[in-house]
Amino acid sequence: MQSTPPIATGNLLGTYGYGKALIISMLILGSIFFGLAAFVGYLSVASDLQFNGPKQIFYFTVALLAVLGLSMFALALWQTKLRKARYEVYEKGICQIIGSERDYVPFSEMNDLYLFASGQTAFAGLTNNLAYRRNASEPFRRVNPHLKGLFAFIEQVRDQHLNERLPAVYATLQNGGGVQFNYLDTKQVWGKRISGDFFNATTRALTVTRDSLEIDGRKVSLNSLGNVDLNQWTELVVIKDESGQTLLSTVGNGIMSFDLFLNTLHNLLDAPQAQADNAVTA
Repeated sequence: MQSTPPIATGNLLGTYGYGKALIISMLILGSIFFGLAAFVGYLSVASDLQFNGPKQIFYFTVALLAVLGLSMFALALWQTKLRKARYEVYEKGICQIIGSERDYVPFSEMNDLYLFASGQTAFAGLTNNLAYRRNASEPFRRVNPHLKGLFAFIEQVRDQHLNERLPAVYATLQNGGGVQFNYLDTKQVWGKRISGDFFNATTRALTVTRDSLEIDGRKVSLNSLGNVDLNQWTELVVIKDESGQTLLSTVGNGIMSFDLFLNTLHNLLDAPQAQADNAVTA
């Protein structure tokens, strides 16, 4: 991990961490199961009580209780690994803290903000996971549903990422450059919700320039999107070329940094109208 660089982070907006109640409950249950296993084992060996059934029932009960105890301890260890990080959200970036190590990522450098649904709410599409990275050269840092204040955290990160990243993106476009967004097609999005393997995915490139979109090597003019209501893209994003052929169809969260993508298109599509209004006023 990288140390927090000596740059201006802005004000601290919030600190978030994972609760320990579930882990403690699992450890208590594991201890109870092991205690019961020891007690039943003691009864089968040292007790003077007469038992009319076969001794194997005692042994089976001891083994079952021991397995349940081990399962609880294994689950507690797994949950500990999932909950070891803490997060500090600043105006200009987010810091992941694990032990004494701090890993700070400025929002202005965060190309991929990945929102997805898992668990019981996966099929409903309720976003309860967030992952982020600078680019594809580094792994995602995942924030899972067990974070305290999860939805406030997600909203805060989305807002600050948009505030800090959008000006840089728009400056690149105005200078004639292109900005790449990564996306998953609908099949992959639903496949990940079923399998739970969210990061073993093949992303595709969606490049935005000042006057066009390039999707998998095929271009569509922004002028052809002039009559598209971007507000309808919250659930399903469909982009067609001039001939009506579908170039892209995916759920909204299939596009990483989706808020940034939408606002970028809003700015580009509104720019010609704003210029025309200024010309009329002049």
